[in-house]
Amino acid sequence: MLTKVFSITGEKFSSFIVDENALKFSSATTHTVEAFSLEFAKKLTLAKRLEIKYDSIKSIKKEDSEKNIVIKYKGLMGLQGEYVFTFNDTTDYETFFAFFVKERYFTRIHEILTPFKAVRKYLIELVITISITIFSYYQAISIANGTADEGTTAQIQRFNYFVGLLGDKGVIAIGSLISCFLLYKIWKRYLNPPNQLSLLSPNT
Repeated sequence: MLTKVFSITGEKFSSFIVDENALKFSSATTHTVEAFSLEFAKKLTLAKRLEIKYDSIKSIKKEDSEKNIVIKYKGLMGLQGEYVFTFNDTTDYETFFAFFVKERYFTRIHEILTPFKAVRKYLIELVITISITIFSYYQAISIANGTADEGTTAQIQRFNYFVGLLGDKGVIAIGSLISCFLLYKIWKRYLNPPNQLSLLSPNT
């Protein structure tokens, strides 16, 4: 068992510990495993927390050229969860990987991604970007004409305000910039697929 608090950079959380049955992530600042565990166990706290049980983890992946670690796991109601983070101390990467191989019996695989695997994520993001851009374009025109539905929720109202502020040309400009960036990433990764380290669960 690793008896240290790992310092990370990731959405919502700043540290985690390797507990007996799970990885425990927290936004609270603590410096010892004991303090982390006490804070994590509190019922009343402002700190955000996430517990990923080892037997729910499907894979842990990291590309050689990237710092991000991607954990995919079985979440609530069987839905796939994903958490992405980077270690603030680069020496923690190998410590983390070695723990899962030696203590949790994960299989370690190092491979060059196929061109399709290398660009799959970005192709999905490109389709989503184009879809949102088209929807926002027509919404901007409707807002300008005064025919748009004002919306009943704060999220819809904020979306309409932002789209109305940009206008149809602004929406197209931003959508085009994002799409061009994604196309560049797709082209670059397709021509030169990266190496990827994968840790696969023994239950997979």
